[in-house]
Amino acid sequence: MRKTTEEAFDLMIDAIKDALEDGRASASDLEEWLLATIALEELALEEEHEIGESPTFGTWAGPLGTVH
Repeated sequence: MRKTTEEAFDLMIDAIKDALEDGRASASDLEEWLLATIALEELALEEEHEIGESPTFGTWAGPLGTVH
């Protein structure tokens, strides 16, 4: 996972913890936010996996000859 994605998850978790500790969030809010965080993490992992599997230009374009 990219560092910026990890930082975003950390910030979201910190915000959830703060809201819960301050009494600004209910149990249902907490559940909703955690489910959203999990969904975002799954999307980031899927994207990372797709990037790792995607062929580079050279592999799908085939060998390039000279242009005359």
